[in-house]
Amino acid sequence: MNWLEKGCVRAAPAFKRRTPKHDMINGMLRHGHLSHRCASQATVTVTKVLYTTEEASTASLEAFSSQETHYRFRPSVLLPFAACASSSFGKVLQAVSPQVGQAYAAGIKLAISDYYNDQIREIYADMADDPEALPLKELFKSLRDAELDDVEQLFPSIEAAKENQVAQYAKTITQVLLQPGAHL
Repeated sequence: MNWLEKGCVRAAPAFKRRTPKHDMINGMLRHGHLSHRCASQATVTVTKVLYTTEEASTASLEAFSSQETHYRFRPSVLLPFAACASSSFGKVLQAVSPQVGQAYAAGIKLAISDYYNDQIREIYADMADDPEALPLKELFKSLRDAELDDVEQLFPSIEAAKENQVAQYAKTITQVLLQPGAHL
């Protein structure tokens, strides 16, 4: 270190080798970011009902952004396409009855909360004692709870939403459509 560099902070952190744990966290964050971003676009028709959780959704996207810089994960390649498609689909949902739109939004939110549950289980199984996993676990828990709170605002209970045929159809379709996002 020369006299000019004394007292300076390194701008870029040291290069870290990729590990299987890092790849797993990277995939979780990338897929979670994609699904959360797309759900917020597709459920634009029912956001009037869900004003209270709009702030939580904004905070969640900020949390994903902070995790993006911390873990250096790259957003999914499908993000621009999926955001455009889900926004277009959200506009189509405005043309149908409010009950169908709300049921479809609940199905999307159920699918995403199931995704978060799967990630939490995977963290408990693979990284139970890892201190790095704690913030990630808390992020996924808060996102899951926010999604389930939205469902409870749209339906009398989560069980009622799970029994609704439109919500189940939307949940199944969402899970199928978001599957490639985990790998790209």
